Amino acid sequence: MKWFIKLVIIVSLIGSVTPMKGQAAGFNDLSNKYIFHEEVLYLSSKNIITGFPDESFKADNPVTRAQAAIMIGRALGLNGKPRNTQFTDVNTNVTGSGYIASAVEKGIITGFPDGSYRPNEPVNRGQMAIFLDRAYPLTTGQTNSFRDISSNMKAYQAILNVSASGIASGYPNGTYRPDQSVTRGQFSAFMARTLEPTYRSKPPMVVKFLNVGQGDAIFIQYPNGKTALVDAGRSDDAIETALRSEGITRIDTFIATHPDADHIGGANYVIPNYGVKRVIDSGQVHTTQTFLDYLDIINANGIEPVVPQIGDNVTDDSNVSAKVLSVNSNSDDLNDGSIVIMLSYGLTDILLTGDAGIEVESYLMANFDVEAEILKVSHHGSNTGTSGDFIEAVDPREAILSYGENSYGHPNNQVVNDLILYDVNIYSTYKQGTITVNSIGSSYSINADPLQWEETKAAQEPKPVPQPAPTPQPTPTPQPPIQTGFANCTELRAVYPKGVNSSHPAYQSKMDRDHDGWACEP
Repeated sequence: MKWFIKLVIIVSLIGSVTPMKGQAAGFNDLSNKYIFHEEVLYLSSKNIITGFPDESFKADNPVTRAQAAIMIGRALGLNGKPRNTQFTDVNTNVTGSGYIASAVEKGIITGFPDGSYRPNEPVNRGQMAIFLDRAYPLTTGQTNSFRDISSNMKAYQAILNVSASGIASGYPNGTYRPDQSVTRGQFSAFMARTLEPTYRSKPPMVVKFLNVGQGDAIFIQYPNGKTALVDAGRSDDAIETALRSEGITRIDTFIATHPDADHIGGANYVIPNYGVKRVIDSGQVHTTQTFLDYLDIINANGIEPVVPQIGDNVTDDSNVSAKVLSVNSNSDDLNDGSIVIMLSYGLTDILLTGDAGIEVESYLMANFDVEAEILKVSHHGSNTGTSGDFIEAVDPREAILSYGENSYGHPNNQVVNDLILYDVNIYSTYKQGTITVNSIGSSYSINADPLQWEETKAAQEPKPVPQPAPTPQPTPTPQPPIQTGFANCTELRAVYPKGVNSSHPAYQSKMDRDHDGWACEP
């Protein structure tokens, strides 16, 4: 599947195409194999476009600002009678002067600060988006998936809108290229898709692996506009910053893969502030204050959390599958109880693994087809998961590592080496910030370039160093006895309010549910 997807370019929106032999009806230089052949003939049948006196169409020539005004004007039925305009370079003798004047009156096009219109200047992709957005009611785009546009650009919202409407999208490397000129053939495709929805490409699914430091948070915008957040990072501040920087204002569904703090720490901020209506939870419980706060905020907002079963589809869009491959509310290990989801849109599969370990991976390989184009590496790249066998079974083209500054050694060298061995492109939220995947079903793009990781040696146990004989020490003064043997965290915290670390005699592994080396922390 991967090799096919990589060959499927976003043909409806990019590049120029050389017409092939074999004339299309009406134009002597347009083959019926030309990529936008149907769109050109559709507009020709509507008398929206015409060719040149020599009966050619010149599909690869740039479309000019005058030609764009003519096409839009004819499509809208505007007055095209030649006349003088407000522009210094457009009088009654300029081709398209009437349509230019009418389009200005409708607020569709404007000129330049020097009073000119520049009718013979090529239209770029940003201007095209503005023209169509002003001329027609389009779907309002909510999320920016292009790495070369920003909210301070004039064409920003118009680009989001033509993308959300399935009229135009970007390139495989995650760019939109707003300054790139549009050809006559491409503009015909954009116009046809605006006028006739059957010509439109599928609306995109956008998946953002948010930069929340040492933790996970994955935002999904479905093609129908619904949104979900899988995990919420370690803190309110981290998730708030990440969501705000991506312009995200609404989340319909929150999915907690498991109750570790680095996955639900920001949930008590997200749920009340982003309009969350549905919570999907692994059903596991924890002893931390973070988990108790999470439960409190769910109850305070009147939400009854749903614990899914293996095989359930937890999607918010019938065109996308979000199939639960693993979940275990009774797992002895919180990580292995993680909700694992295969997110599928057309030919694009994204495997979201939470913090699932190697035993869970074995179960997945034995019971499901786990092949996916994109793998969210388990547990921030820890060697508790993402075995070589699992990488081979998933056969991903891309792998996303979500982590931040940490003392755990994430990502583990062996995991990185195995990804390199299997020729997987690696991306990192720590090194690259939020990683955005944009899929139209038949293909996908990523807003960053793969990292150039060098294979590193896996960490080895250090060789023992001979130690000198110990120096005799004076007999220490007796200390008060240390209390141990607590039945639960409530008893332990009555004596040790901050909990205990793994070196303390009162430490018990059963009270360290998140396996961070600290039991019964608040």
